[in-house]
Amino acid sequence: MGIKLEQGTYIDTPTDEYRSWPALNYSSLADFNESQDHALIEKPPKSYFEEGNAFELMIEDQAKGSDKFGEKFFVADAPGAMPDDLAEWIKLGEDLSSKYRYNKDGSLNKQSKRLHAWLDECQRNPGKMPVGKDRKEMLDKMVHNFMIMQPFVDIGTENTMEEILSVSYFQVPIVWYTGKLRKKALIDFLVITDHSVYAFDIKTTADLKKFSYMVKDKYWLQEIHYSSGLKQIFPDKNIIWRFVASSKAVPYLSQPFSVYPDNLNDVCSLEYRRLCNDYAAWMEEGKPPKGWKEHQTIRVYLG
Repeated sequence: MGIKLEQGTYIDTPTDEYRSWPALNYSSLADFNESQDHALIEKPPKSYFEEGNAFELMIEDQAKGSDKFGEKFFVADAPGAMPDDLAEWIKLGEDLSSKYRYNKDGSLNKQSKRLHAWLDECQRNPGKMPVGKDRKEMLDKMVHNFMIMQPFVDIGTENTMEEILSVSYFQVPIVWYTGKLRKKALIDFLVITDHSVYAFDIKTTADLKKFSYMVKDKYWLQEIHYSSGLKQIFPDKNIIWRFVASSKAVPYLSQPFSVYPDNLNDVCSLEYRRLCNDYAAWMEEGKPPKGWKEHQTIRVYLG
C-alpha cells in the first residue's frame, strides 16, 4: 500500500497496485465524456507514452538523486523511431526472438532492418524499455528547461521547479468517495505546507499552443477531478494546481498552465458532476456500448 501520508493518501505505492484499485480515474471519465463506447476501448502501449514516462523518471532522478530511469529504460543504439508494437511486446513480456521477420528461404527480411535493430538492442537489455539516442538527447534538453521553469510567477513566487521538486512527494495516489462512487487519482508530485497543497501534473506535448487547446478540450476535467479529491483529503488547506508541460518541439520550452478558477467553480464543475453521475449510472447498467452519440447543434458565424 506504500507509506501513509494523510487519510486516503499514500506515497511510494507501486503503479501497478494503484492501477488495480477499482475506482473512477480521470482517464476513464475523459473517455466517457467522448462517448461511452470510447470508454470501452483498450489502449495498447505506445512509444510516445513511454517517452512521457521516461521524462517523468528523469525529472524525479534529478530531484532525488535516484536512478529510476536506469531501472526501467536503456538508451538504444537503433535507427529511427521505436516501433509502436515493441512497447506492447515488452509490457506483455512476450518473447522478442519470435518477432523477427523472415523470408521464405529463412533469411532475415531486409525490409525490416529497423525492427530487427531495435529487437537486437532489447534482447541485450531484457525487461527494459528502449529510448533512442536522439530521443534521449531531446529528453535531456527538455529536463534542463523544465527544471529552470518558474511555475508561480503569476502569484509572486520565483522558485524554480528544481527548488520545488526538492521538497516534493512524488507519485501520490489518493482515493475518495462522492456518494457511492469511488474515485482515485495519481498525482505526479505534491508540496504540502501548513496552509496549502501544491499539486502538479507533468505533460509532454508536441506543441505548447496545441496543449493549451487540450486544456480547454479535456484537461480542465482532470484539474477538477484531482482538485476535488485533494479538497476532500485536505479540507483545511488551499489547493493550488498546475499543469507543467514540456514541448518536444525545438527549442524544447516548458510552460505552466492552470484553468481559470471561476470556470471551475461554475459551468465546468456542474459538467464534471453530471459526467460522474452519468458514469455511475452506466456502470450500474453493466457498461453497455451505445453505437451513436447524441444530437449536436453547431453554431456557424459568418461575416
